[in-house]
Amino acid sequence: MFVRTIRRSGGITAMVLLGAAVVLLLYPQAVSTGISRGLAVCGSVVIPTLFPFMLLSGVLASSSLCRRPGRASAWIAGRLFGLPPCCAPVILLSLVGGYPAGMLAAAGLYRQGQIRQEQLRRMSLFCIGAGPGFIINTVGAGLMGSSSAGVLLYAAQTAVSLGMGIWLGRGHRDEQTAATAPPSPRRPLTQVVGDTCGALVTLCGYVTLTAMVLSIIEAMGVSRWGGAPLSAVISAVLEVSCGCMALAGLPHAPLWLSLAVSWGGLSVHGQIAAALPQERILTPSFYGARVCHGLLSAAVTWGLFALFPVRIQTSSQAAQTLLYSVSVPASAMLLLLCFLAMLCFSEKKTGNYTTGVL
Repeated sequence: MFVRTIRRSGGITAMVLLGAAVVLLLYPQAVSTGISRGLAVCGSVVIPTLFPFMLLSGVLASSSLCRRPGRASAWIAGRLFGLPPCCAPVILLSLVGGYPAGMLAAAGLYRQGQIRQEQLRRMSLFCIGAGPGFIINTVGAGLMGSSSAGVLLYAAQTAVSLGMGIWLGRGHRDEQTAATAPPSPRRPLTQVVGDTCGALVTLCGYVTLTAMVLSIIEAMGVSRWGGAPLSAVISAVLEVSCGCMALAGLPHAPLWLSLAVSWGGLSVHGQIAAALPQERILTPSFYGARVCHGLLSAAVTWGLFALFPVRIQTSSQAAQTLLYSVSVPASAMLLLLCFLAMLCFSEKKTGNYTTGVL
């Protein structure tokens, strides 16, 4: 029976590979266009916006901010989330740094033995979200014509992330939250930069692959089968930025956009999987949590828009130039604020005593 199962699995794999080869041969122009589009997005968006936060997450994981957290970190991470104190700066980074930054830092803590595998898996369920720059500037101001709408979307995503983290930690607040393995030696900056560049190349590979798949789907005329809604949903499932552009033209756009931003897209999930250790972290519960996060964010978004009516004007064509724009001052300010906030969670030494800053 085992041999028959292996043979059947190998046959399915061969058929899938053959079908993929046929598609590549039938749509060479779409493949070329998709790859070019993906590389352009990597050069204009992914690298400028993600590299600073990815580098920050690597430095954070090996710095004293996580190795010697203060009393505020111990209370926030332990009493609220049931996690070691070193996880408090990582949770903060996941809220302001964008999709991969938080999980990159969490994976660094796991490799250094500061958190356990179960804790890393639990953090993967709520430490993933878009940064405020993307939600407020791109989705809000760009796609909906209102920064206030972007603020409401970001507030909904943040509230759901924190709520899920607190709910998931309800049974772990009284247990020993420290990792069993001793922390590994601090990595030098040169190694952190090298690891960041390697991870960034992997992320760009996933973005390029997703752009190629989307281009092939467009060439196959999927929108003719189910109309614009089906095409928009497929784009959102695969890649968040293209999906948000497509969903912005649908009725009840804020709800769809909130769902898409919380889901993140398979491209983001692949980026996170590439950054995590070899252990299987992205289990079915991970994808269930992303769907749950999206539905809850959409529900909270509906409530916030009911309490604070905002006039929106969705226009994906007008926002296309804004979608791939990067605000350098805003990114620099986010980095500075994130560093200052994390500094408040660290310890400082005064003479022979060590006290928490907060």
